Amino acid sequence: MPQRIRIFYHRNAEPGWAPVTHLAALASRLLQAESVDLAGAGLGWSVRLRATLLAPPSGGKGGDIFLLRSPAELAEVFAHPAFRERRAWRALWIIDSFWTEMLLRPVRHMLSRFDLVACTRAGDLPEYRALCGERAVFLGWGADVLELGGSGAERPWDVLRIGRQPEEWDDDARTAAACAARGLSFHGRPPFPAQPEGRQQDLMRNWYGRAKFVIAHSNLAAPAGYTHPAKEYLTARWTDAIACGATVAGCQPHSDLGLLDWPEAVLETGPIGLEDNLDRIAAAVAAWTPERARRNHAGALKRLDWRWRIAGLAERLDCGGPVLAAEMARLRAALAAVDGAPPPEDCGKRSGKTAPG
Repeated sequence: MPQRIRIFYHRNAEPGWAPVTHLAALASRLLQAESVDLAGAGLGWSVRLRATLLAPPSGGKGGDIFLLRSPAELAEVFAHPAFRERRAWRALWIIDSFWTEMLLRPVRHMLSRFDLVACTRAGDLPEYRALCGERAVFLGWGADVLELGGSGAERPWDVLRIGRQPEEWDDDARTAAACAARGLSFHGRPPFPAQPEGRQQDLMRNWYGRAKFVIAHSNLAAPAGYTHPAKEYLTARWTDAIACGATVAGCQPHSDLGLLDWPEAVLETGPIGLEDNLDRIAAAVAAWTPERARRNHAGALKRLDWRWRIAGLAERLDCGGPVLAAEMARLRAALAAVDGAPPPEDCGKRSGKTAPG
């Protein structure tokens, strides 16, 4: 009888977390797992305190994966009644892993309750390794490249604005006028679909997939009240855009670009300044060919598809199955078709640093 896997995550309809919601659904499908709302009924304070002090019962035939938006959600893990159930293993996968100052204290004690602790920013791995040893692994940001990515040559927008922007880039009317002066086609912030269902599909297929360049700047160059003040990091804007063949243009987070090891993925525009930035983008648009989109899609299949991360997680936890195996075969076939070469043999198999990445 196969083991029963559960994936816990905080269900919500926030547009900014649509990529993580999509990841949770994809992982649940590939691992044939039950999806559980982490924000369900919480335990009372006294029971929750006991849950943090005493190790949860081990054994059983199944395991739990807790997909957290940030380390702060670890409190919800210990507060969930299911955390006290008997399980063979428990794993954490923290998306905004850079918020290490939000980890519950005592940190080592809390993290000792998990057989695997995954961070999504490579620069955080040494800190998590110091706390968890070899139980800490890197599962970098990804995208559903196989299902939602593409390399279409028909791209009506030279420049697309998505999400958070610094002040000089935040006025879409001003940006549109500056683009028009350079002969560039521009589209401002896309509207959010009324329903969260299909939001990720819409964003990737109808927006990223129709642009040559997507604007995104490093959080250190363009800070906001909710971004980390000291650590640079990629987000889904990078991985989703590149999965769809677009190039991400802006002042780039160079300390976190290890996943993007091919030149077409990003365009460094230098310090933030609308006019100077657009001059560089205009030059790149003039040199753009459909081959750039093809290279980005191929690179994303090889390096960014979430299936590599999920397969690496499954290997470490010994929880793979026929659905995941079939999807990995599809992914390798798609990569061979666009790249003409098989992926590295160690994809998803490296201890501590799950490939590709």
